[in-house]
Amino acid sequence: MNYALLDNKPILLQPDTYNRIPFWRMAARQDKVRCPACGSPLRLVAGISFEPYFAHSLETDCPLLPQNSPATFEWLQALDETAAATLHPIVTGTAAVASTDAVVEHTPADADGTSSATGAPADDSLGRATEKASGEDDRTETETDTTTIGSFRLPKKRTIGSSVTPAPPPPQPPVFRKRFMPKKTIAHLAEQQLDQPLHPTQQQAVHATDGPLLILAGAGSGKTRVMTARTAHLIKDLGVEPNRIMVVTFTTKAAEEIRLRIARQLPSGQARELIAGTFHSIFYRMLLHHQPNNWDQQRLLKKDWQKWRLLRETGSLLGHDELAALKETDITEALGIVSRWKNEYILPREVAYRELATDAEKRAAQLYPLYEEAKKKHQWFDFDDMLLGCYELLRDNQNLLQRYQERITHVMIDEFQDINRIQYETVKLLCAPQNNLCVIGDDDQSIYGFRGSDPQYILGFTKDFPQASTITLEVNYRSHSSIVSLGYSLIGHNRARWDKACRSFHREEGDTFLFEPDDEEEQASRIVDEIIHRREQGTALGECAILYRTNESTRPLLERLSEAGIPFHYTQEEESFYQRQTVRWTLHYLRLALNPDDTDALREILPTLYISGETWNAVRSQSILEDKPVLHILPHLTQLKPYQRKHMQVINDILAACKDCPPAQALELIYEDGKLRDYLKKRARDREDGRERWSDELQQILAAAKRHATIGDFLAYIEQMTRQEKEWRNMRPLPGEAVHVLSIHRAKGLEYDHVFLPDLVEGALPHEYTLDELRKGQTTAIEEERRLLYVAITRARRSLCIGIPRERFGRKTRPSRFVSEMGR
Repeated sequence: MNYALLDNKPILLQPDTYNRIPFWRMAARQDKVRCPACGSPLRLVAGISFEPYFAHSLETDCPLLPQNSPATFEWLQALDETAAATLHPIVTGTAAVASTDAVVEHTPADADGTSSATGAPADDSLGRATEKASGEDDRTETETDTTTIGSFRLPKKRTIGSSVTPAPPPPQPPVFRKRFMPKKTIAHLAEQQLDQPLHPTQQQAVHATDGPLLILAGAGSGKTRVMTARTAHLIKDLGVEPNRIMVVTFTTKAAEEIRLRIARQLPSGQARELIAGTFHSIFYRMLLHHQPNNWDQQRLLKKDWQKWRLLRETGSLLGHDELAALKETDITEALGIVSRWKNEYILPREVAYRELATDAEKRAAQLYPLYEEAKKKHQWFDFDDMLLGCYELLRDNQNLLQRYQERITHVMIDEFQDINRIQYETVKLLCAPQNNLCVIGDDDQSIYGFRGSDPQYILGFTKDFPQASTITLEVNYRSHSSIVSLGYSLIGHNRARWDKACRSFHREEGDTFLFEPDDEEEQASRIVDEIIHRREQGTALGECAILYRTNESTRPLLERLSEAGIPFHYTQEEESFYQRQTVRWTLHYLRLALNPDDTDALREILPTLYISGETWNAVRSQSILEDKPVLHILPHLTQLKPYQRKHMQVINDILAACKDCPPAQALELIYEDGKLRDYLKKRARDREDGRERWSDELQQILAAAKRHATIGDFLAYIEQMTRQEKEWRNMRPLPGEAVHVLSIHRAKGLEYDHVFLPDLVEGALPHEYTLDELRKGQTTAIEEERRLLYVAITRARRSLCIGIPRERFGRKTRPSRFVSEMGR
């Protein structure tokens, strides 16, 4: 139902009140929203694909429930006369409710941030409006509004010739959600030959076995089926021995899938003879065979922390004070750049001749030779060394190279768009001179630039191999047509790409929605409500996926899923949000507001008060002697200067006032009057940390606090989430019984019925780093971000929901430029 009571006053869910949904949702969580008939608490359900409604939280015999509909009007007679008059047309269905399932044209934003058509801020370019109620005219004139002179009808109380400015229209309420229609509509496959295992173009790719071949395989075009069929054709029909065929994939899972599929088509044991695996696994086996003493797996540096420990514990940074003073995160960032250089086969001596654009690259240039020397001295190696070692082994030993060239007659590489230079150069050595090299990939899905991957290798393949044939797999078998069209409309804006035709196998359009929640908290609530709705419609939770660009998007999503009791798959990629230093300090202030004698909390925040750790013992001793809470001792410490003691008294006053405040209001006092924001800003500046992550973290805590009425409730909630987060790390739900929450990068190669993309705003996707590069005139990064979104879109089979929060981390947002590029 769309009506309820809040504080004994009627509330109504309709388009012009949808902006109240976050407030009413919070009130419902506190059991303040009640059923007008039975008085039981109601919950507010507001997803994406359906209109919001109130539902009973518990089982009840309420007369408003469908099974009790004959009794619906009995409770009306007992209502207050005003409330009854308000609610009666709602119940009887006579109130006109506007449809919000509207398509609103996007107006491109000018450089000054205004809409070309209206001059309105570009923030509103998504059409934050609703359609009018059915049957409502633009204007109704009656006899009493006008007077007639001859054949002229003039408004009353108006002088002829007077200039009257009409009143501006009232502000229109935001759109709850709307269909997102692609700018370009692609064609369907003319004939769906369901009885044929392969489409004619796929069949052509299977039988092209001699010489170099480039297969451009768009998203969902059945490339794994083609690779499997092509391998089976070489073995069964052409008589090629399996151990002469090398199939390279980018994940172990993909290699195993190809082996399993081939095993179904070949006699027993033949599939095991196939040389199949990732670059690292195949090259490492070659190294172990020829140089076993140099490549002991026990000496492999698998993790970043192992590399950091090697540098620290071997004394490699001694004499390099600038590097020794760096944080572990800075060292890890520099080692990431070193890894990229190694994949591009840029050795330490060559780095000196490169133009180093950033401080991180300068640190990496200093660290590179030290890191390589430490590994060599202590006989360690990393994954990048496997690639370098294999390339140099084959390049420098012509007899060995010739033996491999005679042994391996056919090479097939999956996900070729993700290849790096050292991998490509090694493959070219192995496949010569026959060059029976088949590469399969999609330049539109090249998203691993940070690892050294470069789409130029797939774009330039026909230049390296002029005799190469090119076949395009243009039919998308995965996604419904509107989803395919959105992706196609978007990726067409990239300039560095192969131009491809695209068709959809499915004639069903599918569901594509845009929704604009108030902030990241409401966005998460609506996504979870939609997932619950899908589950109630029969969808397995494993067919739902939430794909995010950065980890900052995950906290509210995981919390809402946990609150709703929905199991999920999630790999923690960085430290817990509530364990970050900025967050811990903030929460300790709140704990002190409730308990001024919380010694652990006060000791933790001393740095934010510019009080040294050595002073703690004096504070604790004086507290015991005077039998006062530790917080109350601070204004009286003789070790402090007068202005410091004055500030300590201000802190005491603020926290005393915060005790009975809502947590969001208390946080604002602590941030501003308590000077916590100033301290964090200075701390970041002193550390030369240009990122304002601390500011985002403050705003995230504030957004979370707004959902709670008291500080006690908020802190109890955080303790609950902290406990549950430990469970998330160890949770192993059964396949198909949990929602997938993963980064877009991790989602590549996967597919789901229903995909949710949160935070499609400037600064998130495209990322802020990309926008900085664009301001410098560099377009490479923005094209990779566009490819990243294309990958996210094409993971969806049946529905795609895109969230554009109006605020993110307390700041107004602008819809991503990609929104207007791909749809309307």
